[in-house]
Amino acid sequence: MCDALKIRKPLVIDFSRLALQSTILSKRKLTWFVEQGLVSGWDDPRMPTVRGILRHGLTPEGLRQFILAQGSSKSTGTMEWDKIWAFNKKVIDPVAPRYTALSLSRGGVVPVRVKGQKTDETKQVTVLSSL
Repeated sequence: MCDALKIRKPLVIDFSRLALQSTILSKRKLTWFVEQGLVSGWDDPRMPTVRGILRHGLTPEGLRQFILAQGSSKSTGTMEWDKIWAFNKKVIDPVAPRYTALSLSRGGVVPVRVKGQKTDETKQVTVLSSL
């Protein structure tokens, strides 16, 4: 048909489904969680949807890099969530400030010396919840 119409033949590329370790990805099963009110919606940070993982803290650039790194394959691949978050970490590390905190459970003072620190800085904050 394409030859008769003198148009370019379409390029068809088959690729497999990407599965995530210990994660339900079936839309039918995820709909149950939304309908039961167990999650706030499709963008709930606990949902394995694009909107959900973006709200959970994944950057669009981190997601893009992860997808491009997978390439196209005809065999089903099962990935760990750690791999996605590792790509995200590479994206946010240059721009995200890092802080270190000490929890004083017994009310005592813990002297700490940090090598390479140019100025002395102390900040006391109230802990909202303990892990």
